[in-house]
Amino acid sequence: MRIVGIFLSGFFSIIALAVAWLYFSDAQLLPRYVGMFATDDLTYSGLSPREHVAGDASYRLPQASGAQKTIDPVALADMAEYAYAQDSHSLIVIHQGVVQLEWYNKGWDRNRVTQSQSMHKSVLPILVQAAVEDGSIGAITDPVGLYLTEWQDDPRGAITIEQMMWMSSGLLEYPFSINPFSDEFKWLFASNSSPVLLRTPLDWTPGDKFEYNNVNAELLGLIIERATGVRYTQYLQSKLWGPMGAQGADLWIDQDGGKAHSSCCLLAPSMDWGRFGMMLLGEGKVNGQQIVDSSFIQGMIRPSPTFEWYGYQIWLGYSRDLNPRADKLAGGYQRSEPFLTEDTYFTSGYGAQRVYVVPSQELVIVRMGPATGRNPVKPSWDNTYLVNTAIRGIREP
Repeated sequence: MRIVGIFLSGFFSIIALAVAWLYFSDAQLLPRYVGMFATDDLTYSGLSPREHVAGDASYRLPQASGAQKTIDPVALADMAEYAYAQDSHSLIVIHQGVVQLEWYNKGWDRNRVTQSQSMHKSVLPILVQAAVEDGSIGAITDPVGLYLTEWQDDPRGAITIEQMMWMSSGLLEYPFSINPFSDEFKWLFASNSSPVLLRTPLDWTPGDKFEYNNVNAELLGLIIERATGVRYTQYLQSKLWGPMGAQGADLWIDQDGGKAHSSCCLLAPSMDWGRFGMMLLGEGKVNGQQIVDSSFIQGMIRPSPTFEWYGYQIWLGYSRDLNPRADKLAGGYQRSEPFLTEDTYFTSGYGAQRVYVVPSQELVIVRMGPATGRNPVKPSWDNTYLVNTAIRGIREP
């Protein structure tokens, strides 16, 4: 028994020393480590600190009622019932620039922010192009070493911005880890994430293939800051959120005054994602403002050379074949049938956070729901149900 006692005493001493080292090396790591195991924090308290992205909600979409609806009310009721069955927080359906349905689950409303998860990635190309148009970035084909000076004399510096947006950078994809001492954990949770991101090694030849990698999006955010000399939050507000007439949002940052996370965690009301969808549908134009050139949006939603289901940080539903990575993605890509039209594309975040855009049908659909925990998406989730139900329900006013 004495040996067991000595062993346990030594074991807990090691644990105590590890916790103490973890705290004093980076005070943010321990609470973020504990928060990682939260099942679903609907206040998103773990995403702290944050910076605010101001908005004035000046872009107000008209609301259809009664005979004005261009989508059959029966179809809209089916969509709302489906959203409820899937534990959704909100569902917004916009057709021909008019809101057909704005539904919120109990406890949710148009003022409450939702967690975007990886939908934030689809914002990045717009800001990259804005930086090209204002002269801060030369071109999307520029090597990243022009902006990440630490990589100027490194093979990683030859990776292009476009390859990062296509998820074909060749950078190592960090596996999921619960080891708080590892870079696999620190790239997202450290209070100074930039050095961790910048030591990500090259794993394969850039441009050779597609590999979904959060580090690409995080580095794109850093490139935007470095190139423009403006904090990411401020640039997002001045180039997109403000001109878009959005309501306002919050960004998770690694520490006060630190780097904004750009692979996830843009907290915004659901209708702001409707406004973003309308900007995409308008090929860069929304709220009377041309945010970026229309030709860029056309390029953004064009299949990449290495993966036909992906454009610039955005998912494409053009193929009749199911995305071969569907079973590897936790965002709910399973479906009962293909999309009815071959021009559907969508932003996507963990937990089936979605903005679906269907240009041929002038259709935008926003669905937000549980965004944390091991299985936020129900097995019954169907990635094409909302889009196809709306399309089948389109009618003349």
